[in-house]
Amino acid sequence: MKLKLKVKEHKKKRLVVWIQKDKDFNDSIQELFRFFKDKIKISKLSKITNYYIISSENPGIILSLHSTIQDLIPEVYFNSEDCFEENEIMNT
Repeated sequence: MKLKLKVKEHKKKRLVVWIQKDKDFNDSIQELFRFFKDKIKISKLSKITNYYIISSENPGIILSLHSTIQDLIPEVYFNSEDCFEENEIMNT
């Protein structure tokens, strides 16, 4: 999963987050979009870039969304049952 935070100085110094679409994160990302639904604008360019492009008038919302997604990465990859099964196999 790729996560990009872009600062656009020529457009009122606004922040934009690019979130790569990933099937492992789809449910979590959709839940975040529902939580922030009134405060963010989602542009989908899936055929061209395969990213969600998220912007907001409030830069604090973008920073909050970005940090929340960063917190999801270890949860999805390291708290899955598959990860524990592989570790148990390696330790035996």
